[in-house]
Amino acid sequence: MEEKRRGPDPVRPASRTTVPRRLNFARAGGLLLGLELFGTVVGFLSTVYFATELGAARLGVFFLFEAVLSTLATFGDFGLRGAVEKRISEGAAPSQILGAALVLKLALIGTLGVVVFLFRDLVNGYVGADIALLLIVTTVLYELSTLTVHVLRAELRTDETALLYFLRLVTYVVVAVSLLQFGFGVRALLYGVVAGYVVLLVAGVSRVSIHPARPAWEHVRTLVDYAKFNGIWGLGGHVYNTMDLLVIGFFLSSAHVAGYELAWRVTLMTAVVGGVVANTVFAQLSAWNASGEYEQIRTTLREGTTASLFLVIPAFAGVALLSEELLGLVFGPEYVLAAAAFVVLMGEKVVAAVNIVLDAAVRAVDRPDIGAGATVVSLTLNVVLNLVLVPRYGLVGGAVATGLSMAIHTVALGVFLRRIIPLEFALGDIGWSVGAAGAMAGTLVAVGTVLPPTTLPRLLGQVVLGGVVYLGVALLSPSLRRKARANVARFGEE
Repeated sequence: MEEKRRGPDPVRPASRTTVPRRLNFARAGGLLLGLELFGTVVGFLSTVYFATELGAARLGVFFLFEAVLSTLATFGDFGLRGAVEKRISEGAAPSQILGAALVLKLALIGTLGVVVFLFRDLVNGYVGADIALLLIVTTVLYELSTLTVHVLRAELRTDETALLYFLRLVTYVVVAVSLLQFGFGVRALLYGVVAGYVVLLVAGVSRVSIHPARPAWEHVRTLVDYAKFNGIWGLGGHVYNTMDLLVIGFFLSSAHVAGYELAWRVTLMTAVVGGVVANTVFAQLSAWNASGEYEQIRTTLREGTTASLFLVIPAFAGVALLSEELLGLVFGPEYVLAAAAFVVLMGEKVVAAVNIVLDAAVRAVDRPDIGAGATVVSLTLNVVLNLVLVPRYGLVGGAVATGLSMAIHTVALGVFLRRIIPLEFALGDIGWSVGAAGAMAGTLVAVGTVLPPTTLPRLLGQVVLGGVVYLGVALLSPSLRRKARANVARFGEE
């Protein structure tokens, strides 16, 4: 049942000044996308550098550290960040909600820290380095810093969060690259991660206008009521992001871990638009749901899915043609072992582009129970398929397991949403994007017969050419052209 909304926060009414703000999607989304794209380029170039400097085996150690960190963070949060964002966006007692979140989160993190310390030898052995204590410190920093980001989103200040994440990324890269020069090896990357989350925490705390207050039991209860389902949802997201890598790390080598993770990260670059859309619209969809403005939700979802798919459709066509060249020429020949999995993972991102928008909508309409139910099914399928397929089919098995579980989860979310909102897709715009991607693929095949992408400059030239052809054909669509102009015009509005 939907919780009855309460009145203004009696302790710190001034802290609610940002919550009623109406979000300018074009402006917030444009700022987010610009910083995300720039950050993606910085992250990609740094990953290329780390891959060549460390080699596949040592880079695999770092990727396993991140996978274990993600596992701890999932259980150390278990839906609390999403619950905080949801409840604060509704406008009721934000200071007490934040206070309750800190109490619950510190209890969870403290328990996990004790467990990691007791089993530190097993953790170190799995990752391949002595990192248990550093892992505990990083988990605490990660959880507290990301909580501040969710509070800012709840205040409808999503545009500010991209800058914070960009500062974190730049700190990580600068520290890691600097320490590599002094012979720190893989620990240079680990210390870079710690430094990045310190910066994110300090910057986030300085920007948040809501200050924690002593909570009552009702504030703890309302968070738990939402988080108990949202936590299952978050666990599903964690399994989706890391289960294949964790299983690959158990059955295969560190080099396989590195090749697979690099392929995964390249596909994530194409999902940047979908992530921006979901992060931008969630708090506003939540506010519209509270006021019953369902037509606004329907329209936003229709346009949001189109935007989310716009980049991944041509990316799938490009990866299908150039997977070996992208891994071999950019990262090194030792990473080509993940080429086939790369294509499967890119196809999965087409489905994920729709999923991320539907996922934000289901959370916004205050039905985490539905998301949790869909997650339990896809989570179970993901675990079982990875354990069955990875030992038999290697990296491709992990990619197929992830893709199938994502498809099941997306269908389940779509079926539920249609019961509440007349969900629809802009099939004309999406079809035009598919056609433009086909034109791009044809052009690349034709050029490749004359100038095969056997060197990095030739490969980069084909990537640029493909992008130009795709955008040129896509913008021949009057509808897509009109929407692009409208977003540019709205970007400057206050």
